[in-house]
Amino acid sequence: MNIIVVGQGAMGLLWYHHLAISTAATNLSLLASTQHNLDDDNYYFSDHQGLAYQGKLNYAYDEEIKNADVIFLCVKSFKINTALKKIAPQLKANTHIILAHNGMGTLAELPKEFINQHNIYALLTTHGCLREASLNITHTGIGITDIGLVSGRVDITEQQALTCLLNKALPCVKLHNNIIEKQWLKLAINCVINPITALHDINNGQVNNHVFTLQIEAILSELVLVAKSEGIHLNTDILIKKIRQVATATAKNCSSMRCDVLAHKQTEINYINGYVHKLGLKHSIATPENTQLWQTVLRLASFDSSASSELRTNGMEG
Repeated sequence: MNIIVVGQGAMGLLWYHHLAISTAATNLSLLASTQHNLDDDNYYFSDHQGLAYQGKLNYAYDEEIKNADVIFLCVKSFKINTALKKIAPQLKANTHIILAHNGMGTLAELPKEFINQHNIYALLTTHGCLREASLNITHTGIGITDIGLVSGRVDITEQQALTCLLNKALPCVKLHNNIIEKQWLKLAINCVINPITALHDINNGQVNNHVFTLQIEAILSELVLVAKSEGIHLNTDILIKKIRQVATATAKNCSSMRCDVLAHKQTEINYINGYVHKLGLKHSIATPENTQLWQTVLRLASFDSSASSELRTNGMEG
């Protein structure tokens, strides 16, 4: 397969590295937003045991995009639409599009003609990765990856082949018939850990402090009601237990949202607690805790005026 990884952040370089050293990927390239300004085509990777590697980047240009079988998007949720618009005219029909980001709601933002022409997957991973500097990352923790088709008509054999390729590169990757349920579980985890760690400037493990207990219950109670209106049945007690397990397992980690806030960058809050708020409006369900978290994180992080304007037109302004 001809594979293009889009995004030179921690997750993009993590997958690029493992696909590059795997014999499963025949043609691999990286589409980076800054590749025209980069003098160095070396990347630096440290695995979870501290072993260091140096590799060469093969950047993607028009020819690679035209021949791509798989577009692996490892960019923030708010960049998905823009990234795909830039390359969509060059893509051949039935290209496999893998969306690997936090939160939900990006599929609904894509043009219908694009959705109809391609096979779109959601990919969720618990691997930990940290970008130390430009093109320099550290794999901080081993995890698992879930993938599933969210739009398109593609034979199960072809889905299994793609999953096998990814699994050979960075195990363990599991294919799911209903990835949406997994997305909601990941959303619940993100709705709790990301905003709490960002607002209080704490590591993931501190979310288990009893001072956050009532707030966590409120966040999840609202999410469970909204999910039910979308046909997804979740249990608050089970979610709380899962979140405490994740917080413990990643106790020393800095959440992506906390990192973004500290760096004064735009966060994915619109697609996390903001997504719950938006669906709450749709179904006439009050989501005061998620709405407040969404609004508070927005005030903390810098984001451009066009994003703010789009939120107002989409009815997400509280």
